[in-house]
Amino acid sequence: MPRPRTVHVRLAGAYRIQWLDRLIRDLGPLIELAQPARVTADLSSLVAVGPSAIALLTAALTRCRTEGLFAPGSMLILPNSPPVRNYLMRMDLVSLVVPGGPPEPIARNPAVGFRPCREFVTAEESQTVARELTDALAERCSTDAIARAAIRICLDELAENVIHHAASPLGGFAAAQGWMRNQQFEIAIVDIGVGIRRSLTNNPRYADIADDVTAISTALQPRVTSTPERNAGIGLFITRLLLRDNGGLLLVRSGSGEVYSGAEEGARKTDISFPGTLVALRARTDRPLDLGPVYRRLDDDDGNRGDDDQAG
Repeated sequence: MPRPRTVHVRLAGAYRIQWLDRLIRDLGPLIELAQPARVTADLSSLVAVGPSAIALLTAALTRCRTEGLFAPGSMLILPNSPPVRNYLMRMDLVSLVVPGGPPEPIARNPAVGFRPCREFVTAEESQTVARELTDALAERCSTDAIARAAIRICLDELAENVIHHAASPLGGFAAAQGWMRNQQFEIAIVDIGVGIRRSLTNNPRYADIADDVTAISTALQPRVTSTPERNAGIGLFITRLLLRDNGGLLLVRSGSGEVYSGAEEGARKTDISFPGTLVALRARTDRPLDLGPVYRRLDDDDGNRGDDDQAG
């Protein structure tokens, strides 16, 4: 029997929301792995990582573990930096990737203002994750019932999208972290599934979408869904408007497309393809998240759509 090939993945430096392309590139050998290999995932030079990177890294490593792609001799090398190493443990990356491993050398404090990475594979689990992420946001910023309801509605739909559209047996991974110093809060939901374009083209109405940027941009519009019999297709649209009013950012990465909306707007075709979907939300905690104006715009859009249908 031939010996399994060796795969070495090294992460170094910082991986935050603005540098996800570099993380996807560096994780490429894991994401693309199809046959068992002796894998070394070297995180020794990691110096900083945000929740979006945590969720993506956990998804890639968990996929390899659950699909039996780690041949004997595979290893995970943790960061040399004690604070970064402890952060990965606190965010549950290590316990998800190496279940039943050695006891953690850190004392666990209650998760306040953040939520460790969580895997979810059922609709019930997706609702639990959405509730926990919403609670974390409320713990880190001054908010009211309207803001909590707004973000909960968005996260329910975004997590549900993974269950019904990603076609991934792994389900999804979610993580959250707030920073009091710069008054920001980041939430990430990641899957290594079929991606937005392939999912959306299951609906004959969108069968002609030919590229990932167009697919993501279409998915950000109201009432767009690949399963109209199941949901309204307003989750990404609501999130986009909420964060635009808040001064935050919505980033959607799928296939070779990236679209960002909010305080900044843009879309681009990327050089590095990602076979799944990553949705990252970064909200300002010193500004409101108000659902009322968003729904008024949604109602106006539906009214205009109805006028157009009558005119046609």
